[in-house]
Parts: sequence; C-alpha cells; structure tokens
Amino acid sequence: MDSTPSPKPTGAAARATGLARHGVRLAYGAAKTAVDSARSRQLVSTRWVPSEDRWHYHWPEGRVADEGRWKDAQGWATRGFYYGMDDLLFRRYRPRQGDVVFDVGAGDGGETFYLASMVGSSGRVVSIEAAPSPFRRLQDLVSRNAWLQVTPLNVALASEPGTVSISDDPQQWVAGNIFEADGSVDVEAETFDDLCERLGIDEVHWVKMNIEGAEKDALRGMERMAPHIQNFTISCHDFLGTDWGRSKDEVLAWLDAHGFAAEMRGEGDFVQQLYVYAWR
Repeated sequence: MDSTPSPKPTGAAARATGLARHGVRLAYGAAKTAVDSARSRQLVSTRWVPSEDRWHYHWPEGRVADEGRWKDAQGWATRGFYYGMDDLLFRRYRPRQGDVVFDVGAGDGGETFYLASMVGSSGRVVSIEAAPSPFRRLQDLVSRNAWLQVTPLNVALASEPGTVSISDDPQQWVAGNIFEADGSVDVEAETFDDLCERLGIDEVHWVKMNIEGAEKDALRGMERMAPHIQNFTISCHDFLGTDWGRSKDEVLAWLDAHGFAAEMRGEGDFVQQLYVYAWR
C-alpha cells in the first residue's frame, strides 16, 4: 500500500476547495441559526464570515467572533468543558447589579462575557489579561458587545511595578504564564493598589484570579486595597507540580492575615479542588 501523502491542491484546485469549504460553513451556519432560533424562540445566529475566517455568533448572552465551532455560549466560555460556572466561580458570592468586580486572568473573555450582564450598566468589570494574543480577542469581545461597563487592560498584576515576560502561544494561551520562557513577550506589570488608584476605584465587591501561579505575587500588591475588597475566588496552581506554581499555602496565609474567612473547594477535578473562596 502506497503511504505517500497526496499533494495539496494548488492554484484553481485550491480555490475551488476553499470555495466549497466556505459553502459548507455558510450552509451549516444557516441551518444552525434556524434550529437554535426555533428552539429558543428568539434569534440565535451562527454565521461564517469568510473575510475574517471566523464564526460570528449572536447568542442571548451576547456576540462573539471565534475561529472555533461552538454549540452555545457556555461551550465557548468554558472552552468546551461545560463546567458549572455558577458553582465554580460564584460558590460564595455572586456579583450583582452595580458591583465593581475584577476578572484577573480574563483570557479571551469567557467569564467577562457573563460578568458584564451580572453587574449591568451601573456596575464595572475590570478585565485583566497580560498575554497579548488572548487580550486582542478580549478587546474584540468588549467592542463587539459595546460594553461601556467593561475595562479591558493588557497588564500583569505583580507585587511591584515594572515589566514581566509572559508566554504568548496563540494556541496554548490558557496556560500562559510568567515563569516559562518559550514564546515570551514583555508586558507592563502593575500592582493592584496602583491600578485601583489610577482607575479611581476605592471599593471592590469581588475579585476572580486565575493567573497560573502568579496569584501569590499579585496578592502582595494589594496591601492598601485589601480592607476594601469584599470577596475573592482564586484558582491556586499547586497541581502544576512546579515550585512556581505552588500557591495555596501562601494564598491562604495572606487571606487570613488580612481578615478574610476562606475555604478550599476540595471537590471536583484536580484543578477545581484547588479553588479558594474568601469573604468578609
């Protein structure tokens, strides 16, 4: 049996293949729009946009443009894992209309997508993502939905201002961190205290933090604001098995020293077990 790979089409054949692929995507989008809209009894659209080489989704929760093909908004927001966002993130506190919240480690905006409507136009979401690739998608999401209450920031939270290097693999951005050098780019680092002063924020109702082991360093930059923060949800990264990833003990000690009650999730998979919830 000949195992030689078939040559890729070129020229007119490549163009014909591309047009056929676009045609299939357009047909799929039209069919999915009809089915989803009938099921939900409102317009829920999926549309392939060849000029952008992306899918445009209009779900009840908002609008998204993405290269991937997603069943619904929750699938996109959780990258297909469909974890219980309410239970995992809002186990101890669920943001309300008018709240000021921080999405630290916002990625391309999966959680900001829901926070924007939870706090409403009277609230504020500060979405922080240090890696440039997911941050560009976060900016696009905020602009596409015209969320005036969301402030996207391309900075890294740290114990002191300066510059840090962060890995920025467009395909593996979920695991981007400031400790491994591959594909690194330099980004501005700012303390939480200085950031809040710059933004004119003096009270914070909830902080979500998922920053691949850098959470302990970010907390050290919250000394002035600590008395003015009410709730935390922090993903600790001891499961990575690296010295730089171990943060649980230091996170719990910082929370205790600053007057918070705290508990570990302790259930779910090996990532979910290491979520920490803190409140006053």
